[in-house]
Amino acid sequence: MRPLLARPSSLVRVLLCEDQEVFRLGLRVVLEAEPDMAVVAETDHLTGALAATTQIATQVVVARQGLVEGATLPLLRDLCRQGTSVLVLSEPRDDSGSDLVEVLRAGVRGYLPRRACAARLVEAVRALARHEPAIDSSATTQLVRWLADPASPSALPQRALDRLTDRQREVAELVAQGLSNEEIARRLFLSLATVKSHLTASMRRLGVRSRTQLAILVNRDHSPAA
Repeated sequence: MRPLLARPSSLVRVLLCEDQEVFRLGLRVVLEAEPDMAVVAETDHLTGALAATTQIATQVVVARQGLVEGATLPLLRDLCRQGTSVLVLSEPRDDSGSDLVEVLRAGVRGYLPRRACAARLVEAVRALARHEPAIDSSATTQLVRWLADPASPSALPQRALDRLTDRQREVAELVAQGLSNEEIARRLFLSLATVKSHLTASMRRLGVRSRTQLAILVNRDHSPAA
C-alpha cells in the first residue's frame, strides 16, 4: 500500500484497489482531475485496502472485481461493515447475476463495468460518497434475469470455463500447461497473491479441489469432444 499526499478533508477521499499498474494510474488521473476528489492511497490487493482504510480516512474504495471475489469475500464484508463504500469494477466476463449477488450480499452498493466511461466512474464515486447506490443498468438487467430463473438452461454456460472471468480462465489455462504460480505471475504481470486469489476463485467456481483436477477440467473443455 502506497499512501499519497493528503488533501483537505472536505474532498471525496478515494482508495484504489487495482493490481494492474497502468489501469490504476488511469483511474487516479481521472479522479484527481475532479476538483472535489482525492486519491488518498493505492494498493494491489484487498488485504492492503482493508488495512489502509483503518489508518487513512477513506469514503470510497474502487476495486477490480477479480480482487474481491472468492477467498477475499470475507475481507470485502469487513470493509463494507466498517462503513466504507465500495465500487466494484467488473471484468468483461463478470456479467452473471450470481457474481453481482455475491458482492451485494457482502455489502457492496457500487457496481460498474471496468470499461465504463470516465464520467460514469466519477458519477458513481460521488453517489457512493453520498451513501447512494451506483449500480450499472446492464448489471441490474442481468441480475433480474438471473433472479427470475437462475437455473434456466439458456442461462447456464455450455463449458466449465465459461463460468470463469477472462483472467481466471487465463490462470486456469496456464495451470493446465504445468506452470507454477510464480511462473503465471511473471507471464501475466500479476502479483503472486493475485494469482493465488484467481486460482482459489476458479477452483471454487468449478468445484475442484486440486490443481490436477483443474488441469483435467481445462483440457477436457478444450478437447474436440467437449
